[in-house]
Amino acid sequence: MFEQALLPALQTARSRYMDALDKLEADQLSWKLAPGSNSVGFLIQHIAEVEYRFCAMFFQQPLPPEITLATIGPVKDEGIYTDLAALHAIREASYTHLLQALSSLPPEAWDVPCEAPIATLTPRQALGRLLYHMGYHGGQIGLIRKYGGKQ
Repeated sequence: MFEQALLPALQTARSRYMDALDKLEADQLSWKLAPGSNSVGFLIQHIAEVEYRFCAMFFQQPLPPEITLATIGPVKDEGIYTDLAALHAIREASYTHLLQALSSLPPEAWDVPCEAPIATLTPRQALGRLLYHMGYHGGQIGLIRKYGGKQ
């Protein structure tokens, strides 16, 4: 069900996010639009962590033990997400984890509401929200790379 009906939408949204990261250089990870805003590196880490969190909340896939959710909640970007290779690795790992979770979700589970700290959503609704989240922050990354810079 997922592969036929929803995978193309996820892949299209993901391709736009990946376009925002095209030719990303390590020195751009600390770039921001304004003081106090989030950096490119923080946003990449955050998108990955939210993918992991949604897998646990809505897609019946537990959080891997090595993953911490340090960019979720009332947190401040402290400028620590500056390792380009590590960010590429978590970005790919979280997406792989997400694809596995979505592919293994039973067809009958897609429209069953799940209570979570952020909302009660069906997995289908949660995937829509996750796509919006990725697009929103992917757009921020694109704007930062176009108009931002070192703060």
